[in-house]
Amino acid sequence: MFTEAEGKSLLSAFGIDTPQGVEIAVGQELPGRLREPLVVKAISSTLVHKSDAGGVRVGVTRADLEEVTARMRESLADFGHTLEGVLVEEMVPAGHEIIVGAVRAPGLGWTVMVGLGGVLVEVFEDVAFGLAPLSNGQILDMLQELRGMKVLNGARGGVKADVPALVTLISRLAGPDGLLAALPDDVVEIDLNPVIVSDTRAVAVDARFVVGPLGTDGANAAARNDGTPTDFSPLFQPCRIAVLGASGKRPNLANRFIRNLFAGGFEGTIIPVHPAAEEIEGLPTVASLADVAEPIDYAFVALPGARVAEALSQGAGKVRFAQVVSSGFGEVEEGKDLEAALVATVRGAGIRLIGPNCLGTHASAGKLSFVPEAPLTPGTTAVVSQSGGLSVDILRVGASRGIDFHSVTSIGNSADVDAAELVESFLRNDEVQVIGLYLESLTVARQVLDVLSATANRKPVVLLAGGRTAEGSRAATSHTGALAGNHRLWPAIARQAGMTLVDSLADFASALHALSTLDLRVQPNGREAVLFGNGGGASVLGADALDRQGVSTSPLPPQVIEALEALDLPPGNGFHNPIDVPAGTLAVRSGAVAADILKTVLADSHPAVLISHLNVGIIQRNLGATHGDVTGNIIDSIAKARDESQPGTHQILVLKTDGSEGTAELITEYAQRARKIGIPVFPAFEDAAIAARAVLEQSKQTHQASCGANGRH
Repeated sequence: MFTEAEGKSLLSAFGIDTPQGVEIAVGQELPGRLREPLVVKAISSTLVHKSDAGGVRVGVTRADLEEVTARMRESLADFGHTLEGVLVEEMVPAGHEIIVGAVRAPGLGWTVMVGLGGVLVEVFEDVAFGLAPLSNGQILDMLQELRGMKVLNGARGGVKADVPALVTLISRLAGPDGLLAALPDDVVEIDLNPVIVSDTRAVAVDARFVVGPLGTDGANAAARNDGTPTDFSPLFQPCRIAVLGASGKRPNLANRFIRNLFAGGFEGTIIPVHPAAEEIEGLPTVASLADVAEPIDYAFVALPGARVAEALSQGAGKVRFAQVVSSGFGEVEEGKDLEAALVATVRGAGIRLIGPNCLGTHASAGKLSFVPEAPLTPGTTAVVSQSGGLSVDILRVGASRGIDFHSVTSIGNSADVDAAELVESFLRNDEVQVIGLYLESLTVARQVLDVLSATANRKPVVLLAGGRTAEGSRAATSHTGALAGNHRLWPAIARQAGMTLVDSLADFASALHALSTLDLRVQPNGREAVLFGNGGGASVLGADALDRQGVSTSPLPPQVIEALEALDLPPGNGFHNPIDVPAGTLAVRSGAVAADILKTVLADSHPAVLISHLNVGIIQRNLGATHGDVTGNIIDSIAKARDESQPGTHQILVLKTDGSEGTAELITEYAQRARKIGIPVFPAFEDAAIAARAVLEQSKQTHQASCGANGRH
């Protein structure tokens, strides 16, 4: 560790406010420039937590200094420490105690923490994280996450903290030109605890700098390509595909891949590569990639791991992309050298490598997939997944939710092509409008953060993260290291990168479906929602689901309620928000009355989201025989109200079933009808609430990016 005096000298050099003080030897006379009262702190090379060993005394006078030092020496000795000197400082006026810290992690760089300080950080753990370098706006976002922010803002008559001074302090530590960027690699942890924030200043009154070796997290160390953007179109729309590993006798994964190509209507050339068989799956073979006459866009490789590098070396100058689905590489300790050799081989051969240890690539327009009976309707949603098995689920669940995919790429170990490079390419690709990521590595997430931070061409990004537990915290040399668990770092990266973080595959599909269906050029204001539909209790549960996602359902303005009441509808309606209407109201003009209701709402209120919810089973039973296609007419009315009102509100639909087979079939038809006119459909309020949050978060991101690109702030 640095001594506290050394640490504070560094802080002062970067403009961070620290108390006036001096370091003196035991028994040395105190210089006369310090003003009482004083703080005396022990200096000992073995002492981490000074206060626990009696190493801090406050309110000391010059006359007390000798006695205080003697008692401090005795107290430290009881804990096995030697008092080597003392740091004497002027006391800083009282204020709010804040902790600011940073810990350096392999693959992540500096992770920065802010929270309630002093001993409270150990009790309440009210902290927020970000990754350096941090802008002032990102620092404010971190502060807004703190429950204690209300205290800093002067809750219940308390002192209002000088928040701009605190932001400046953190910026001078963790900003682009801050102290963290200048520190040598062996400084691995920093705690400023507490930082005293009064109404006029923010002062670091304690500073702990920890020196130690920077470890490794085992992340793949292979460098990215030379920086020239890779054209990934041959991967997603290949003309010639080579398949290595298919059998002429016992069908395997590679054989199934060929059959998937047949079933999906792949229109290019398929070339099985086999050293002995003359024909596989009815196709003529070649003995090796060296025997291929024309360039190969995509090679699907399912050979035993030890044979992969040699097989691909035969394709030097001929193969653009090779996807190695084989395992036994860097995902296991004994395979790390094999993976390094594979990477060296493909780079020498001019081949870009996807994988190894993955399942394949799905590309709708290319009629290419690693799953049977694949959904191949071309869409605008591109997904990158570190998990092969989850890629299958993403395709299946996503298709059932109405998502049409541009692609789903399983990247496995990502020894060469990684998630960040694919995201970078999707940001340039006009065919991709929404990006989904399943990541298990914080290091990979950091790379994606850097890509998104550097681009002005923002697109919606949804992140499903694996491994979001508290595991990953470091030993408690510093409070920051002890609290920097994965469960805090994933949300920090998502917030800073502007990605929507979700908790489950179902939430992932809900968010992607909404973002790929709605017109994201519509820019809503705020986070208010209006609920409209049949079923009072259901509306209450819907409002609760929205509230859990940070979307509110405030009462409608009085003039809107008056206008709704003037529509002369049948009795039994509730107009305050949620808007509850009985079957008798929905029956008016066979459901077309919904357009009048919704246009009235949108004329004098401007919610960010309007969620309509319909119990299709009840409507069908009560109104179907006498009033025709009420549900269909309501869906058309929602679109009519949207199109005839001022833009600024996103429309979302919830279609609920009564569990009967007939109702389920109807809902499928109605959902397709709604999606064709740009209205995302969900089976439950919880799904719609997740979708609403994703849409509002990503609309904000794209709007800010647009403003930034145009020079507006």
